[in-house]
Amino acid sequence: MSISRRDFLKGTAAGALSLTTMGLLGGCSSNDDTKTNNNNGATATTQPTTTTVSDGTPAWLGTAPSVKDSQIKDTWKTSLLIIGAGNGGLMAAVKAADLGIDFRIIEQNSVICDTRKWYGAINTKDCKEAGLKVDTAKLRSEFSRYASGKIDQRVFNVWLKESAAMHDYVSPILKKYDFVCDFSTDTGKDAEGETLYYRPAQEHYWHIKDEKSKYATWSRNTVFEDVIKKKGYGVDFNTSLVELVKDGKKITGAIVQNVETEEYIKIEAEAVLIATGGYPGNPEMIEAIAPTTAACVTACSFNPSDRGQGIKAAMWAGAAKDIESAPMIFDRGLVAPGVDAGYETDKDGNKAFRGKVRQFNPGTQPFMKVNRDGVRFANEHCPYNDITFAASTQKGGVYAQIFDSNVLEDVQRFNTLGCSAMTRKMGPALLAEGGPIDQNIKDGYLMKADTIEELADKLGFEGDAKKAFLKSVEKYNKYYDKQEDEEFGKPAYTLSAIRKGPFYGGWLGGSLLTTCDGIRINDDMQALTPEGDVLEGLYVTGDASGSMFANNYPELMPGVACGRTLTFALHAVDKMVKDGMKTGVGPSDELKKAQKEQVVPMTAEGLKDGTYKATGKGIEGDIPVSVTIKGGKITKIDADYSKETPSIGVVHGKTIVELIEKANGTVGVDAISGATITTGAIIKAVNKCLAQAK
Repeated sequence: MSISRRDFLKGTAAGALSLTTMGLLGGCSSNDDTKTNNNNGATATTQPTTTTVSDGTPAWLGTAPSVKDSQIKDTWKTSLLIIGAGNGGLMAAVKAADLGIDFRIIEQNSVICDTRKWYGAINTKDCKEAGLKVDTAKLRSEFSRYASGKIDQRVFNVWLKESAAMHDYVSPILKKYDFVCDFSTDTGKDAEGETLYYRPAQEHYWHIKDEKSKYATWSRNTVFEDVIKKKGYGVDFNTSLVELVKDGKKITGAIVQNVETEEYIKIEAEAVLIATGGYPGNPEMIEAIAPTTAACVTACSFNPSDRGQGIKAAMWAGAAKDIESAPMIFDRGLVAPGVDAGYETDKDGNKAFRGKVRQFNPGTQPFMKVNRDGVRFANEHCPYNDITFAASTQKGGVYAQIFDSNVLEDVQRFNTLGCSAMTRKMGPALLAEGGPIDQNIKDGYLMKADTIEELADKLGFEGDAKKAFLKSVEKYNKYYDKQEDEEFGKPAYTLSAIRKGPFYGGWLGGSLLTTCDGIRINDDMQALTPEGDVLEGLYVTGDASGSMFANNYPELMPGVACGRTLTFALHAVDKMVKDGMKTGVGPSDELKKAQKEQVVPMTAEGLKDGTYKATGKGIEGDIPVSVTIKGGKITKIDADYSKETPSIGVVHGKTIVELIEKANGTVGVDAISGATITTGAIIKAVNKCLAQAK
């Protein structure tokens, strides 16, 4: 079985979508460019059939691919195989490198996956220095309540008890690269009428404040990759998972495929760690496993190559998956009037979410929200996904958000938490030219009007729906005057008047970031069988792992998913060592040779003058790139990305060129979320050009 690289990028299985990012099935929650609405992508080059299997296997799982021994072109041997160079995979790689374990980390992309900048960790040094303490018993109970008890609290305890140690481990590494950590002490308001949620102080945000730092463009994952490189290790890029190898009841490695040569490789390993992300980019899985998600989501904020291949490979090998879905949905998928939530299908049968605005951050603010009948239907003061889930039962699965020109004052009073706080932190820039409100008005997604009636017309309300809408606004203003929401009991401080023009409104649905229901694991991150037994040799972390989330993502615990990912990755490696995996060995000669053959990030400093040419593989084929160097400086980069997706690839193609020119090379320059294939291809081509100038 073999599929060409073109088919790999375009997707070949029935119902599959264009591959829009080359990260190995993710480990991150970003979206990418694609022909069909920037949304979905294929994963492994050998995909299972999507027809229903006679033994009752669900259609989305299909049957395992079968690669014959005669098709194997090479065999690698290692102690630990890490699948996926995202947040979890690279964290595990750093730990393994520290311990001197012989490991390989594979990544189907030509660059590492995106970094989730925030992570949640409990009762860290930062928390204690701020004079705060998280009530762990209360937090455990609250987390279980979100999930209706459908989690393994022993697995949750690993994050609860070990995330502070994870933070201690990560901190000195990042500080060496000029990163600083902002710890959020803001846990929101408790007011009369509040529907109380426990909101722990746990959010840690790492960034570089010094714009002159040579690491100014670096992310945490870039740092992690650099750390392992300095110890002689590296990522095997353009290498995708096909299936796991099993000897009796033990996982002993994997069959992988080189994306460029299409050759199969067998990797023999003592242990395998899957860090491949969830399945948000797989419409068939979403519709089958998480139908409510399909009914209320309008846009993607995910890595479209997160199609669940790691989850499926583990299941083919005998692992069990969580029963309950656990989507991470943010209420920020802005769409034009008349656009429904859910998938649309193109002429080739490919499915994609309809919306193009992935993260309209003000969408989370608790302004008045109405359905297509013009009436409120829920308390708007709620975790991100609650309003979108409520909208799944409304017409079109969408709702309109309404606010007036007092928006800057209102959002300060609302004091929302997590990344939604970005709206109030923007201040006047929120309404400035080119800001999120102004730009979406220009693009036709957000409506601006001098009167409420005009706004109703622009939003598409007609007849009885328009009358109901105008009445809803009138009632809402009365609630504000009385400081009492008589319909849904929203806290008074989250009410806002709609009286001062100009008035604003826009239709919203959910924006899907990832899925958090994956392979069931125990508290050592070992995969479990349907009977609850350990599937020896297989470990799982990140969104490919399960047992910790159900129903939803607890948004009022910012960064918990990434915090879990990093903590579980460290724990898994420690468990392997505890069970006898050798340390102090270092990278194998085989790996050292492979790394020397890879084209690596470089700067132009010290390189020969001249103009050099190369190509990188974009979503629509080769992207020709030329780089001109003079006096150790990149003076010009020409890249023809005009054939890439106009709304994403072309836009970010220009941005990545500017970033490379500013950095005088590709060191520390990551592919851009939302255009990973296009920007990754340009980075790779520039690397080739710089290599020619040595």
